[in-house]
Amino acid sequence: MILAIITGSTADQYVATTASRLAKQMKTELSLLYVIEVPRNYPIDMEVPIETEKGEKALSNIEEIVNRFKIKSKGEILQARFSGSAILSQSENIGADTIILAYSKKISNNLYDNVWEYVTEYSKCDVVMCSNID
Repeated sequence: MILAIITGSTADQYVATTASRLAKQMKTELSLLYVIEVPRNYPIDMEVPIETEKGEKALSNIEEIVNRFKIKSKGEILQARFSGSAILSQSENIGADTIILAYSKKISNNLYDNVWEYVTEYSKCDVVMCSNID
C-alpha cells in the first residue's frame, strides 16, 4: 500500500503522479490522505466546513490523475493537531510500504512547521519526497 499526502497545493500533481506510477509498478493500492490541522484551542472533532470542502476538492482533482493510471485508490480526510503524527498513524493503520509527500523548502526551528522532516525522521516505512521545481 502506498500513502500519498495531498495538501491542496500545486505539488499535489507531482505527488499523485509519482504515487500512481509507483503503485502501478508495485501492483498495489493507493491511499490518498488530506489532513486538516485543528488548532489546540478547538475540539479535535469540531466541524471545519471550509477546510473539509478544500480537502474534498483537492482529493477530487487528484483522483482524476490517479484514474488515468487505472489503479485502485481511496481518498480520506483526517483531522488532527499535527499533520506529521496523523500521517504516521495513518501509514501504520493501513500498513503502508511507502509514504509520498511534497518537500517544502520552508525551513524552521519549529518541528511542527516541518511535516516532511518529522515524517522522514519517524516513519517506519520508505518515504519519497516530491519537489515542485518551478
